Amino acid sequence: MIYLILGVIFSLAIGCFISAKPLKQKIKSKIRKEKPEGKESESLEHSYAESKSSGLLFCNVCKKLLFSLWGTQYHECLICGIYVHKKCRRNQIQCKIIKSSQNELGHQWLSGNLPVNSICCHCGLTCGYFFDLEGKSCLWCQKVVHEECKDKVNQQCDFGEFKDAIILPNGNFTKPIIVVINQKSGGQVGVDFYKSFLRFLNPIQVLNIQEMDKLKNFAHIKTAKLITAGGDGTVASVINHIKEFDWNPPIAILPLGTGNDLSRALGWGGTYEQLDASHVLSKIMNNENVTLLDRWNVKIGNKNYKLFNYFGIGLDAKFCYDFHNLRQTSPQLFKSRLGNKLIYTQMGLNDLIKNEKSGLGKRIKVICDDQVVDIPDQVENVIILNINSWSGGVTGLWDQDGDFKQQKMNDGLLEIIGVTSILHLGRIQVGLDKPYQLGQGRKIQIIYPSNSYVQIDGEPLSIGPSIIDISLVDKVQVLTNYELTWENRFLKTMDWAEEQNHITKQAKNEIVNRMLHYYQ
Repeated sequence: MIYLILGVIFSLAIGCFISAKPLKQKIKSKIRKEKPEGKESESLEHSYAESKSSGLLFCNVCKKLLFSLWGTQYHECLICGIYVHKKCRRNQIQCKIIKSSQNELGHQWLSGNLPVNSICCHCGLTCGYFFDLEGKSCLWCQKVVHEECKDKVNQQCDFGEFKDAIILPNGNFTKPIIVVINQKSGGQVGVDFYKSFLRFLNPIQVLNIQEMDKLKNFAHIKTAKLITAGGDGTVASVINHIKEFDWNPPIAILPLGTGNDLSRALGWGGTYEQLDASHVLSKIMNNENVTLLDRWNVKIGNKNYKLFNYFGIGLDAKFCYDFHNLRQTSPQLFKSRLGNKLIYTQMGLNDLIKNEKSGLGKRIKVICDDQVVDIPDQVENVIILNINSWSGGVTGLWDQDGDFKQQKMNDGLLEIIGVTSILHLGRIQVGLDKPYQLGQGRKIQIIYPSNSYVQIDGEPLSIGPSIIDISLVDKVQVLTNYELTWENRFLKTMDWAEEQNHITKQAKNEIVNRMLHYYQ
């Protein structure tokens, strides 16, 4: 009897399997037929990370509450913003589209997990929910709607207030903004800004610092602007890289580093104003305040380095070198910019107590435009400036007088100053003293017969006895956060002349350099 029952069950199971097979094929066939011809789209794979968001959230796949007593058990896609359980990561929800064959693109809706104060763009009522995966938001235009209002709004996406800054999925663009961000800058802040930029722009426009090679893909876009988010080292790396393939878009800076001196000199400040990419994009999208920044070559032995901000030999370089080594050996100590500055201050106090003298002023020889510079014996630090901000925001280092011209970042001149001690350095940093003004020129040579430390834009080096040559390479277009006068109008005129084929690019560069050479 038992064998009879098992035989019947086995026969029924085989019958169900045989009858189910054509049904699966029909379903698959139906899916293929429902895919609109000529409307294929392409998106990236989801980029999941453990979510640090708080509040009530729901899984976009299973629609259940995301909750765990044992740490984070759910992930967030950094690109499109969906939330999923770890077990739901293998889902069929499409990530944010990057390419589409459609001339006009509809909204790409994402369900639920809206802020409580969200307002429906159709009916004007609150659209945020606490207890369910309700409401929808568009990944492109950021519009929010109720489920029942979705079909009542314009089905074509207008891409919102930043449309002109976006490379649209159909390949069209107006004045796109490309972002290169160092996610390690500013602790968690770099990651947060990275995620925020991805929500407002096409993901192909937002690059990690390790993805700089992809910048070549945008070199043909003459109207593009570039945001570098990070510290001075990040900015220098990006500029030097794009110069390799002769791309020179206007560059804006989002300061996420510790010193951020170039950002300060260009008016962007020493820190970000709001942890929100939309605030940054709104300031830069229509900004036309373009000026030039000198780029210098520093040759030490057989190696060449590029300089934008300043060069130092002596005290500041020793600080920088020790700070860099500590950060390499104990990265857990460097989780925030405030913590970095406190560590830097503590190291300075230790050196102040030691009060060690290197005798740099007696041994160094500096030649500026073929003239030997008089260096006082008590000088322990020689600094060469290209911008008006040094050591994390120290300004007012240079005074124009009968012997020296006004300092500018694009005049082809460098300024040489001297500092005598840690105490002198500290007094300068708080505005109670001034450095020695030693010289100003277009070409500088430093001869130092002993082992020493140097720093170039905050990047430290330990060197042996060396001859160091500093000379101008070229100029870089940068965006400022303050109004410019004749420089901006002059550069716009030259750009117009090149676009209209009245002059060649080489002729334009020669005219710009000659004009700035005379305007000092």
